[in-house]
Amino acid sequence: MDEIVVAVRLNGALAERLGARRRIGLPAGATVDDLVAALLAEAGLAPVPLAVAVGGAIAPGARPLAPGDEIAVLVPAAGG
Repeated sequence: MDEIVVAVRLNGALAERLGARRRIGLPAGATVDDLVAALLAEAGLAPVPLAVAVGGAIAPGARPLAPGDEIAVLVPAAGG
């Protein structure tokens, strides 16, 4: 099966568990939702709403990822 590799920047609990920057391989045709599910599973975290930016713009979950995409996963901030 073909694989794509994307660069991911993490913050919050994801960065604490997985590191702030990493490259991750996903099956060809993977979407933003697939990436989020893989990261949360690897971190052992329950599903939470996350904003994901691809190439500097917030992307919907159904957006397909491409090799070399630069992605930032933004976890919600707590407090007020």
